[in-house]
Amino acid sequence: MRLPNGYGSITKLSGKRRKPFMVRITTGYDNEGKQLMSVLGYYATRNEALAILAEYNKNPYNPIARKTTFKDIYEAFCKEKYLSKDLNIPHAYTSSFAWCSPVHYMAFPDIKLSAMQKIVDDCNRSRATKKNIKILFNRLSNYCLANDIIDKNYALLIELPPDIKSEVHKPFTTAELNILWRHIANTNIQIVLILCYTGMRPTELMTLKHSNIHLDERYMLGGIKTKAGKDRVIPIAQKIFPFIQALYEQNNEYLLTYEHKKVEYDTFRRKLFAPAMKLVGLKHYPHDGRHTCATLLDNAQVPDKIIKKILGHATTDITEKVYTHKTIQQLVDAIDQI
Repeated sequence: MRLPNGYGSITKLSGKRRKPFMVRITTGYDNEGKQLMSVLGYYATRNEALAILAEYNKNPYNPIARKTTFKDIYEAFCKEKYLSKDLNIPHAYTSSFAWCSPVHYMAFPDIKLSAMQKIVDDCNRSRATKKNIKILFNRLSNYCLANDIIDKNYALLIELPPDIKSEVHKPFTTAELNILWRHIANTNIQIVLILCYTGMRPTELMTLKHSNIHLDERYMLGGIKTKAGKDRVIPIAQKIFPFIQALYEQNNEYLLTYEHKKVEYDTFRRKLFAPAMKLVGLKHYPHDGRHTCATLLDNAQVPDKIIKKILGHATTDITEKVYTHKTIQQLVDAIDQI
């Protein structure tokens, strides 16, 4: 049976092959008018090859793009969304990408729901980490949909474990804070106290730029993750002002550096936070500083609306959203109460 012109071709290759039927389609023409062909694949039977060719002609796609690996898609996505704009790739993405190592070199269209689900299920970290993996799969899948690389987003069907309230993170107690204050000659301890008295996430501190520090008015502009949290005013408590000032006077692009370089999360955890905890004999996680600040503000009876402003939490009060504008001085006065 002769196939229509421009439909594609099926060729049976010589020799003993498991999949002898080669399917090719025309992708263009050279300067001499000669067809440029691309192979869609190899198949065991002619009927199977015809079915693939019919599917292609029904919804044509770029066969070269269809062979692009997960790693290729991740790098293209990050270059377009972050690197081309001189932005840093979020830690949640870099960490999730590492968890996806089993599919790094698989063609993205070949990664089905079962492979995605297995990566999430095999992850032995928290639900939040599993959720970040699903988010990465979803973002990359949408990128592929927009570029005609896949036809369906399987990431939407990934199932996460039940959302159980975590008991991992806990604030530093008053006694533990006193221990920290007895060791403030240590720079790493100062960094821990900065987290405890600003409520910043570790990644927010790591991405805080020198140009966004305003010592005269005692506030910083920073924050990530949510609409309410991004580019918010972070007041500087008087008791940690000397620590912020010392970092500021180093005059680096970022407030916090390690060996004159921007700090990545793994470096922060292993080289800065962990040594601080070992020094004072305490067991805490980097995010516990944020929980500590929230607890201290609540204990000081700071109004809930101001606490949300400092921590970058969204408010459901429409009056607060539209009409109430807390001044920087109000936030500074509030943080000085803890």
